[in-house]
Amino acid sequence: MTVEHEAAIARSAEAIRLHSGHNILIESGPEPVIDRLARRDRPVPATPPELWAWTFVVKDMIDVAGLRTTRGSALYGSEEALTTAPCVELLERAGALLVGKANQHEFAWGVTSENPHWGDVRNPRHEHLAPGGSSGGTAAALAAGIARVGLGTDTGGSVRIPAACCGVVGLRPRAGVLSSEGVAPLAPMFDVVGPMATSVADCAHVWRVLSGEAVEPPRSLSGLVVGVAEGCAQAGEFADLGAEVREIALPYEILAPYWTIVGAQARRTHEATYPANAASYSAGVRRKLDDAAGIGHREYRRAVEELLAVRARFSAEMSGVDVLITPTLGGPAPRAGCDEAAVRGEVGRITSVVSALGLPALAIGDLQVVGRGEADVLRAGLCWEAGGGAIPAPR
Repeated sequence: MTVEHEAAIARSAEAIRLHSGHNILIESGPEPVIDRLARRDRPVPATPPELWAWTFVVKDMIDVAGLRTTRGSALYGSEEALTTAPCVELLERAGALLVGKANQHEFAWGVTSENPHWGDVRNPRHEHLAPGGSSGGTAAALAAGIARVGLGTDTGGSVRIPAACCGVVGLRPRAGVLSSEGVAPLAPMFDVVGPMATSVADCAHVWRVLSGEAVEPPRSLSGLVVGVAEGCAQAGEFADLGAEVREIALPYEILAPYWTIVGAQARRTHEATYPANAASYSAGVRRKLDDAAGIGHREYRRAVEELLAVRARFSAEMSGVDVLITPTLGGPAPRAGCDEAAVRGEVGRITSVVSALGLPALAIGDLQVVGRGEADVLRAGLCWEAGGGAIPAPR
C-alpha cells in the first residue's frame, strides 16, 4: 500500500471515529468496510489514475460485491451483493477507495434521513438541522471529512437537498445518462445516481470519470442568459460574472402528475414486500405507500401525458435561457427531529419540479443551477466557484 493510500485511509478512519455517534455509515457486515479496505494491496501503476487515493462512500441503495445493500431498511441486507454497480466500478478503476456504505432515509424516500432501523443521520456541520434526505449519509460523510466524494441517488431531490443541508455539492444528471444497474429503485422514471463532493471542481472531476465528459470552467459567463426563479440570492453574483439575468417562473403545476407517477411506481417497486411486510416499514414510508394505493392505469397514463405536456410548455418558455438558478431548498432546512411529513412538501418543492422536468441540476449548497445538459450546469458552477462564490448555507 502506498503512502498516499495509508494517509487517506487514516484520515477517513479518524473522521469515522470522531463522528461515530452521527449514524453516518451503515455497517451491516461482519467488519467495517474501512478495515477490509486496509487489508487490500494495490499495486502502483506507472501512471496513477484520475482519482488515485481519493476516498468515497456510496449510498446503501447501491451494490458493492461482498457487501450488503440494506436500502436503509430492515427487510434487505441479509445477503452480500454478488456484483458491483457500474458507477462504483468506474470510481474504483479510477483509483478511488471505498471507505463505507452511507446511511439514508429508508428506501430513499424522505427528506430528513431519520432512520428507525440504522439510526437517524446527524448533520456534522449544522447540528440543529437534519442532514436532508434521502442521501443524507453521503452528504454528512463529506461534511465530516469521512470521504472526499460520494455517490447518492436522486428521485425528487435526494442528492440536492442533503447537499444544501450539509453545505456540500451534488449533481443530479438526466435519467439514463449513467447506468442504474446495481442500484435499488424507488420510482424508475425519475431515479438517477449522482456524484457528491465538497467543491464543484471535485464534482466535475468525478463526473468525468463516471460519464467520460470533461468540463472546463469558462473565464466568464459573458453571453450566457441566466433565468432566475424564486428570488435566488445569487442572481447578482452571476450578473457580475457577465451573465444576462432575467426572471422566470417554475411550472409548479407539474407536481401533481409527478407525484402520481412516483407513487404508482413506488407501489410497484414494493409490491413483493408491501403490504405483506408492512410491519417492517417505518410509519412514514407506510403512509406514503398507502397514500399511493389505488392509482390505476388510466390515472397513471393521464399523469404521464400531463407531465409531458408541461415539459413541452416549459421548454418553450426556456427558449433563449441557457441555465436557470434557484434556491435548492423550497423553504427553511428541516430541523433535527422534525416531523418529516410536515416539511417534505415545502423542502422539496423546487427540486421535485426540476426532477419532473427531466433536467440536470447542480446543487451548490442552497444554490441550484439547472440546465439542458450536465456540462452546462457544471460550467456555470465552476465559473461561479472560481469567481469566489462560497457554498451558500441553508436557511
